[in-house]
Amino acid sequence: MSFILFIFLYFQYNQKEDIRKLDYEIGADLINPKFLKEKKNNNYLKVVAKKASFISDSEIFLEGDVKYSSNNFILESNKVNFDQDNFEAYSSEKTLFRSNKIFVTSQGFRIKDRGNVISFIGKCKLTIQ
Repeated sequence: MSFILFIFLYFQYNQKEDIRKLDYEIGADLINPKFLKEKKNNNYLKVVAKKASFISDSEIFLEGDVKYSSNNFILESNKVNFDQDNFEAYSSEKTLFRSNKIFVTSQGFRIKDRGNVISFIGKCKLTIQ
């Protein structure tokens, strides 16, 4: 009887939850995607990558030399989740940020408020010239 109980409990606790896995290495929905959003005063936000895969209607996974740039800065990473409706993005990959006098390296980033707020995640190195 205890053997049957043991088998029952074993299978109860070893059932794995159905986790949604996305395999980004198989292929891409878009090759060399480019997104451009014009802002006021001749400023713009531009996002380019080598390939992209759709996660939802507005969220896209960008991969390969991803650049998020404007007139004032360039932010580079290798894998980025990007919301094309709001131009918000985040990544936990190595990130490089360059502007006129500031250079930042970090373990990731988050862009909010339609590109107006950039937060760096993890260990960061800030260089001001």
